[in-house]
Amino acid sequence: MIPVASAAAAALDPVLRETIRAGGPIPFATFMDLCLYHPEHGYYTRGLGGGGGRDYLTSSGVHGAFGRLVARQAGEMWRLLGEPARFRFVEFGPGEGRFAADFLAAARPDTPFARALDYILVERSPALRSRQARLLKDASIAPPVWRSLEDLEREAPGAAGCLFANEVLDAFPAHRVAGTAEGLREIHVDLDADRFRETPGPLSTPGLADYLERNAIAPEPGQIVDVAPEAARFTARLAGVLERGWGLLVDYGAAAGELFHPIRRGGTLRAFHRHRLSHDLLARPGEQDLTAHVDFTAVRRAAATAGWEVAGQVSQTHFLLALGALEEYETQDLTGREGLKDLVLPDRMGGAFQVLVLARGGAPASIRGLSAPWRDGAARETA
Repeated sequence: MIPVASAAAAALDPVLRETIRAGGPIPFATFMDLCLYHPEHGYYTRGLGGGGGRDYLTSSGVHGAFGRLVARQAGEMWRLLGEPARFRFVEFGPGEGRFAADFLAAARPDTPFARALDYILVERSPALRSRQARLLKDASIAPPVWRSLEDLEREAPGAAGCLFANEVLDAFPAHRVAGTAEGLREIHVDLDADRFRETPGPLSTPGLADYLERNAIAPEPGQIVDVAPEAARFTARLAGVLERGWGLLVDYGAAAGELFHPIRRGGTLRAFHRHRLSHDLLARPGEQDLTAHVDFTAVRRAAATAGWEVAGQVSQTHFLLALGALEEYETQDLTGREGLKDLVLPDRMGGAFQVLVLARGGAPASIRGLSAPWRDGAARETA
């Protein structure tokens, strides 16, 4: 049996307990989904997970150069498409709105690119949408608008632009699958007296078994793997949002061979609370972030099947240096330089995060962010 976690006192507790008492143990993915996205008590729904510093910082919270450099990349993308009259930049999971604020400030209002730009935010949390609106109400160019993914799919015909998701894929609910001598078992969450505990059970859906087989994921006895089929499905759906353009997916993760190697015995799911990493995934439901590393092999495969071209995948270090991070560094004071180091250096966020670039509709695969940023002509990493 898997170790018991201490009972939590969050408002979500009674909901989870009643769900388990009424229907029995629930897959960990269901537990994670409720913890993060419950309509009233979810961590993200209530705006606790905006990346603004309560429990963690996203790249845009570390330094404004992140938004400015991506804006530079978007401007080049617009030119590569032949400078269309309308160019959609869609940001998924915009958090506190800091990235959008930096991006829009960099897109000066007197430029043709800014006049063509439609900045669209996709945000499920009412609390975060409210904070984003307050921060962006004085945007120097046309203010952004909010849409759902379903809205964008309906509006897609003819759309040109770029879809951007920073630390979105890692927040999709993950199934925990354990290898045993008897075969695969899925980790469920149950109650033991008044405590949540993890317990093995059968795979929750035939779709999960198909996903594991399709992606050749087979944990050894004693090994746990964390898989998020919804992250791959989300990536595939993005192909229905643009006719021409790119996807920029930024997250931490690895190829399947590394992510599910037998040396990783306990999976990659982690909790973050007050900037502290925890392995107690059942503690503080609705009060701590839950996140798993992204399987970029499955995401790339889903993208290609849906009609995306996988243009390339590089580290955040590579991507930002190619876009001019060193020029930004030269303009910064001491504090700004330290923040930029956190964003770019390979032994910090720069090496931890990957940038997956997708293209469709004849959009060129060769963009500045994938070009070699070093004089020795280091080859870009490709999928």
